[in-house]
Amino acid sequence: MRDGRHPIASIGRRALLAGLAASLAGGFSLRAAGLPDGSASGVPRIAVLDWGIAATLVALGVVPVGVPAPAWYARYVVDPVLPSSVVDIGLLFTPNFELLQALAPQLIVATPVLQLAAPMLQRIAPVYTSLLFQPSQDVLETAERGTLNLADKIGVRALGERLVEATRAELILTGQRLSGLKDRPLLLASPLDDRHVSLFGPNSLYGAVLRQVGLTLAEPNIAGEFIAVGLEKLGAFGDATMVLLDSPAAPGMAGRLGNNRLWQTFPFVREGRLRVLPAVLGSGGLPSASRFARLLTVAWSDNEGGSR
Repeated sequence: MRDGRHPIASIGRRALLAGLAASLAGGFSLRAAGLPDGSASGVPRIAVLDWGIAATLVALGVVPVGVPAPAWYARYVVDPVLPSSVVDIGLLFTPNFELLQALAPQLIVATPVLQLAAPMLQRIAPVYTSLLFQPSQDVLETAERGTLNLADKIGVRALGERLVEATRAELILTGQRLSGLKDRPLLLASPLDDRHVSLFGPNSLYGAVLRQVGLTLAEPNIAGEFIAVGLEKLGAFGDATMVLLDSPAAPGMAGRLGNNRLWQTFPFVREGRLRVLPAVLGSGGLPSASRFARLLTVAWSDNEGGSR
């Protein structure tokens, strides 16, 4: 699983729409389910079908009423923390439409991936499609634009602008703190198993953050977000420093690579140029960009101000 894409994402259009139609036909009450009835005034009732959008909303101070698989959100997003009041509405690409209807949201926010389901979802509530991530050289600009558009949609433009500015300030501060790394090319990877990693390029959120803070990617020629490579390919980057992001789909795998004999031969391992970071949702927009920047700073905070 990468960037919150659940394996069930392969579900076909017919199955998705049929499930929604069946749910809409049923009679499911809030009272019977023990769910909030939405009577509180002044609080937007927004159901979100994406973890990155949910994180952005929480960062804006708006708590969604429902999010798919909050436990997976906790593993992939981590920060900002999703309040316990948020209802689990199923899986990312197969939400529980019956429960979604029972929550009576005023707005459903989804990514373009669920565009096919929009006409059916609109039978529950108006649907707004938000784009916070697209692999390109403009990853951060896309996240900023998507954040401001979302903030406009729900009437909190000022909070959206504040989040954009806070993220920019975080990245400026990170660049200052890690200025000692500017002459050291960095590899960005995440383990797939004990023999393969995802190697991230400049069109990823991680690559965009590095570029913004003035750091250099050791592998700048990856066209998409990442490529899967065998560990043996990493031997070509003898002078690089490795930033290894742990994978929520394989918890602890980043640490277990230390037992791999090939891994132990790489210069970045033998010479102490390896930093292991907790997971960061690569499609998580501005909250993920800030989290990644903070984790980079922490990773070098005890190493001569980032000089290694």
